[in-house]
Amino acid sequence: MSIISVKQQITKFFISSNLDAQAKSTGFMKRIRAIKPLEFVTSLVAALSKSNIASINEVVRQFNGMRLSEDEFVAYKPFHNQLAKKEFPKFIKQITKQALATLLPQEQEIPERLKQFKQVILHDGSSLTVHPELATDFKGRFTKHAPAAIECHVSLSLFERKIIHMDIDADSVSEHDYLPAASTLRSCLFLADSGYVNTPYFAELDTNDASFIVKGKSSLNPTITKAYNGNGKELKRPIGKKLKDVSQKQNSQKVMDFDVEWGKYKCRLIRRWVASEQKFVLWLTNLPRSEFSADEVTMLYRVRWQVELLFKELKSHNNLRKFNTQKKPIVEGLIWASLLTLIIKRAIATQAVNAISMFKASMNVDVWFIPILQAVADREYIALKERVEWAYIYLQNNAVTSQQKKSKGYSKLDNIYAHFNS
Repeated sequence: MSIISVKQQITKFFISSNLDAQAKSTGFMKRIRAIKPLEFVTSLVAALSKSNIASINEVVRQFNGMRLSEDEFVAYKPFHNQLAKKEFPKFIKQITKQALATLLPQEQEIPERLKQFKQVILHDGSSLTVHPELATDFKGRFTKHAPAAIECHVSLSLFERKIIHMDIDADSVSEHDYLPAASTLRSCLFLADSGYVNTPYFAELDTNDASFIVKGKSSLNPTITKAYNGNGKELKRPIGKKLKDVSQKQNSQKVMDFDVEWGKYKCRLIRRWVASEQKFVLWLTNLPRSEFSADEVTMLYRVRWQVELLFKELKSHNNLRKFNTQKKPIVEGLIWASLLTLIIKRAIATQAVNAISMFKASMNVDVWFIPILQAVADREYIALKERVEWAYIYLQNNAVTSQQKKSKGYSKLDNIYAHFNS
C-alpha cells in the first residue's frame, strides 16, 4: 500500500468530528472542553507506545508535551477523572473496534496449499494480574498469588496479519466461553493450544466444514482405531489399545499418526516423542492424512506462535501490564487502549516493511511513530505525509527482521510458508 493510502487511512481514522461524535454517543464526553477526544486519544496512544511508561502521571506529561501552547496544559486530576469515568472503556473499545475494521495491514502472499482455507485463525488467551482490590470484578484463577486477574481472549488472522476479535473477562472465567462460534469458521483452519481441547466444539467444527489443529493435553487417553508411522505406513500392533498403553519402548517410531475415539468423538491424533524433554507431545486434528502428513500438521501448528508474539508485543511494547490502579474503568480502558496502540503501529509498520521486526520498530517509536501522532493531533496534514514518508525510510533501514539461522528450520514463518508453497 502506498504512503498516500496509509496517510489517508490514518487521517480518516483520526477525524476530529468522528471522535467527538463517538465520545458523545458513548457518554464519555457530554461537552467537549479542554481535553478534546482527538488530543486525548493521540496522546494516550503515544504514551502507551513507549515501553517505559509506568504511571498515569507519565501519560499526563505526554498529553502536555504534545500541546502547542502552555495554555493547553492540563493537571493530573482532570486527566485522571477522564480515565476513571465508567464510559472510558466503552469509548476506547468502540474506536478500537473501528480501527480493527478500517486500519488494514499489508496483504500477504498465501501459500498455494493453504488457499483451500478461507482463513487460518490463531486463537489464544493471555492473563495479566491487576490490583487485588479488583478481585470482585476480575477474580483470578490463582487466588493466593493473583487474587485479581484479567484474561484477554484474541483471535488473529494469519493471512491478514491482524486481530479480528478480542474480549476481556475475569481470569477465572472458562476460556472455552470465548471460543469463536464454529459457524464463523466455515472453510477456515483453526489453531489453538491444549487449553481449548473440547470435543463437542470439535464436533461443531466438523459440522461447519471447518478444520482444526489443537495441541492435546497429556492426560488424553483415547482408544486407537488406526495407526501409522510418520511416513504413512500402516501399523497393526497399536490398534485397539489405549494411547498410554503404546509406550516409546513398545514402539520405536518417533512420530505416530493415529485415528482415535473417546466418548462419541473420533478424530486424528499425532504423537511425537521429544527426547530432550523425555515426553510425548500430542496434536488433535481433522485434516485428512491424504493431504497433510503428520510432519506437516505439526509444522503448520507452529504458526500459532504468531499469536504468542502478539501478546508479547502487547505486554512488552504497548504497556498491557504496568498500571497499578484500583479503578475498574481505568484498567479496562487501558487494556483496549494498548490494543489500539498496537493496531495503529502495525498498520503503519507492516506497510513500510514486509519482513518487519515489531521489536525493532517498537524500540524507537519516538523517532518514527510519535511524530506521526503529533502531526495528527496538530491537524498538520502536509507534515503528516512527510512523517509517514520518513517512517517508511526509517523502518526499511532499521526494523527489518534479522536473518534466521538455518537451524531454525520450520520454526520460522517464512520457511513454513515456503514449504506449503512448493
